[in-house]
Amino acid sequence: MKTIERRKEIIERVFAAQDEDGFWKRITEKDKGYPQHLHYVPAFRATLWSLILLAELKCNREDPRIKKPFVTLKNHFFDAESGIYSLGQDHYPIPCLNGNMLYLDGYFNGGKDLRNMQVLAFFHQNQRFDDGEYDLPKNPLCSNTSCYGKHSCYWGIVKLMKGISFIPEAKRSKEARKLLDKCIRFVLLHKVCFSSHHPGKVMIKKIEWLTFPNMYKSDFLEILWLLKREKVHSSVLSEAIQLLQSKQHADGNFNLEREVHRMTTSVGRINEANPFITERAREVLDYYS
Repeated sequence: MKTIERRKEIIERVFAAQDEDGFWKRITEKDKGYPQHLHYVPAFRATLWSLILLAELKCNREDPRIKKPFVTLKNHFFDAESGIYSLGQDHYPIPCLNGNMLYLDGYFNGGKDLRNMQVLAFFHQNQRFDDGEYDLPKNPLCSNTSCYGKHSCYWGIVKLMKGISFIPEAKRSKEARKLLDKCIRFVLLHKVCFSSHHPGKVMIKKIEWLTFPNMYKSDFLEILWLLKREKVHSSVLSEAIQLLQSKQHADGNFNLEREVHRMTTSVGRINEANPFITERAREVLDYYS
């Protein structure tokens, strides 16, 4: 089956899992975390993750089945008092959640939104880029140890970078451009996926395993792909590019090496050639060749 046909078939399977109200798997009032975690859990099956899957599959931006769940999602997660997307006090503030919401809005709506500007202003002002040592005064707004500690959560920074990358350049505020630059510099400091303190060692377990879609945990390919989108050129990318080249098979394809479990629908089998990973990897290698 060709990639385009495969994409259409999976997209229709995702939409087939919508309930009669247009949402995906939902928790109820009896479940832990309700209502803050509504549309966020169960992991990778709730509405947030299903919409990310559709965006990753390049779903038609104008598909009417997307509008209601996405508008509801934005209204549910947005905290007007803080000006960011939030799950209440749970891990407040969460850069990966906000990055994913920026990504979805950029993909489906073109990114120009007052709430997005508030999110970008907040993280431009407060996002920490800890790298083992943090010699600046601790920011109480970014103090949870899951997202900020001796080393800032790399996924949060990557997702902020992804969210901004899907806002058209002409629509990016000054804060957005500065925040993006900080994210890119932090990624380059780590040569995409390697420890800045132990050269040659990958910084996060399984970051070197190719996966699709990229929910909140990425892989090194998505990071290279985002750097390509932003036309970033640097000699420090060579090691990650060589790692990607080493995974290409003789027929030009790339395997799915790590599955995202419990998704709404499968996008392929592990250790088999995957058209979506292959498409993305070839884009990266063509650009950096």
